[in-house]
Amino acid sequence: AHFLEPSGMLLGAFPQAQLRKLEASRPRLVFAYRASCFAYSATGAVYAACLPRLPTAFRSTVLCGGGWFAAALLLQGGLSFMNDAVATLGRPVPFSRRLWQTLDRLLAWTLTANAAATARVWAASAESTAHPALAPAMVLSFLTFIPSRLCEVWGRMVPFLAWHSAWHYVPNAIALAWILQTAAGGPGAGGAEAE
Repeated sequence: AHFLEPSGMLLGAFPQAQLRKLEASRPRLVFAYRASCFAYSATGAVYAACLPRLPTAFRSTVLCGGGWFAAALLLQGGLSFMNDAVATLGRPVPFSRRLWQTLDRLLAWTLTANAAATARVWAASAESTAHPALAPAMVLSFLTFIPSRLCEVWGRMVPFLAWHSAWHYVPNAIALAWILQTAAGGPGAGGAEAE
């Protein structure tokens, strides 16, 4: 059976039964997949905690202020968990799976677009003290979504879980390294020095 998603992409029916079997046969992989949802929340929490120590250019993003971006990242962890770790695995959810899927995807893609655009701005900032390879690495890490999506469409659930976990972990790990390096960095990185 096939259905047409709002994006217009033709997909096979999602194999939840196969994912449920993997909970028993590959519990560590399923655990890593579920836990990966909170990589967004970890990034949001660290960014919020580091905001006072970041240079001025790093206290906002292309779309919003830093506090709002941190809050959106915190929220994304919960939305991702409800969609990916609960509804996708066939567990009952309040309201509907479609609602959680829509909210997760809407915020995830908004955050991804914002992060990609912001990476260019932050990398170009004279206040940047992080390694220059982090900006392109973060943007390129978003490509982990492609094999994740293809594996989902093709019904290859073991590689789907691995790639989708990478889609959560890799960009967030790079963002965390960038935020922490910048917060600990050279001139202008301290609250008192920046004033």
